Amino acid sequence: MKTLPSFPGRQGFLLFMNRSLAKQPAFTLVELLTVVTIIATLSTLGLAATRGVTEKTKTSQCLNDLRQVGVAVQLYVGDNSGRFPNTSHQGVAASWTNTLADYLRTNFLGRCCSVPKHRSKLTYAWNDALADTQGFGVTAPSFRSPSSTMVITELATNLIGEHFHFSGTRGGASRITPNQFRGEVNVTCHGSSANYLFADGHAENLTWTEIQSRLTEPNSSFLVP
Repeated sequence: MKTLPSFPGRQGFLLFMNRSLAKQPAFTLVELLTVVTIIATLSTLGLAATRGVTEKTKTSQCLNDLRQVGVAVQLYVGDNSGRFPNTSHQGVAASWTNTLADYLRTNFLGRCCSVPKHRSKLTYAWNDALADTQGFGVTAPSFRSPSSTMVITELATNLIGEHFHFSGTRGGASRITPNQFRGEVNVTCHGSSANYLFADGHAENLTWTEIQSRLTEPNSSFLVP
């Protein structure tokens, strides 16, 4: 059996360890670079996964906020002979935020958590095509497909206001093109998609591709009731 060389005291032990370690093969530069690359890749993947989870959480929170507005709209319609709210500029009595104030929870901010910085106080805006030619909100029976007609979505980051300007779509005299729509709506608020509240009270997350399809389909009810 092989015996260890004897060295006196602490100095001897350290000398033995140094000699033993010196005999071990060192890492090559290639091996070290490989390890560093693997660690960097794992860190990047971890950060990407964390961001993905965070964005999904924000998207879900935004959808829940819109559903709360949907409940408020349905309650308002029920109390007002089936008529939807009209809208006007923020701070005016006819603004949808003022009209629905008694139906919304007290901590409702009207802001999407995915857009911490925005020129407008509100980041959610109302579809102004939901008003008749006399300036009143349309009635529920006039909707061809409530589940297909958008009520509220995300305002483009370069705009200020609480409603869109889609009213030219009424009567079929003109249609909002995808480019015009994108000029007013933050269609990629949640990555490649945005959240939309519909007249029947449900909310959906839809991609820009899906929205373009809805805007261009014949006799679309996406904007016009």
